[in-house]
Amino acid sequence: MEMDLVYWDHSYNKILLLNFAIVIALFSSLRLFSGTIAHINASDELLKKDNPAFGLSLASVTFAVTILLSGTIYGDLEGDMLSSAIAIGAYGVVGIILMALTRIIFDKIALPDISLRDEISKGNMAVAIADTGNVLAAAIILRAIMIWITDNTIEGLLALLAGYAISQAILTGATYLRRKMFSVVYKGKSIQDELKNGNIALGLSFAGRKIGTAFAISVAANLVVYEIYDIKTIFLPWVAVSFAVILILKLLSFAAERIILFRVDTAHEILEQRNLAVGALQAVIYVSMAILLAEL
Repeated sequence: MEMDLVYWDHSYNKILLLNFAIVIALFSSLRLFSGTIAHINASDELLKKDNPAFGLSLASVTFAVTILLSGTIYGDLEGDMLSSAIAIGAYGVVGIILMALTRIIFDKIALPDISLRDEISKGNMAVAIADTGNVLAAAIILRAIMIWITDNTIEGLLALLAGYAISQAILTGATYLRRKMFSVVYKGKSIQDELKNGNIALGLSFAGRKIGTAFAISVAANLVVYEIYDIKTIFLPWVAVSFAVILILKLLSFAAERIILFRVDTAHEILEQRNLAVGALQAVIYVSMAILLAEL
């Protein structure tokens, strides 16, 4: 009995290869994209100034777009090559535009006292790390929504836009509340000032919370059934599930942090000592709990 060791469907794989070519083409604009959004000359920052903050920013955008496009790489395999190419091209371009919008929202609304352009240009790694968490969070959610959507239609595109708007509202609201609570708990200090002053430990913690919250929001894609004919009503359950999972995530992370960082004054270590190890551990704990929840 013969057994094929390699499965090859000519028509199927031609579409996959075409989709992959489109994804690679989209990457050609990433360097320009990252510099344009921050109004920074990419070549100067990378080659003349050797700016590590901009390098991290560009790397995070590249990785974020990779995550984003992985949700569309298969395209519409039941259609022809033209329809599949149009679908992945459209979703890819819209996704990149939404990534650009994400940075604007982060810069102007979530952290209005911080200029991404100025801080990244000055080489501020704390702000670059916070920005990295922001773009990766958006990419994780957009990927989850793209996989959740079961059709490549105008309705599917509208569902993507609606899901993005809701997720950004939740992420931005969470950042706003954390800023306010931070100022109340740690009188005389603010997250924005700490980041502007180059507190990398806080930047790591901030980024980890952002990414973890994104994984929590993406859980809704596993629990809420996508309905092409009624996309307006399906987002209320999405919001409800997101809030519930975020609350569970905070409780689990709090408990895990108390166990893993037993007798460690995390606030003192991060704010006063700027302890990178504690900041990194706090970030990993939050992301780890979120990933475990996302797999339930």
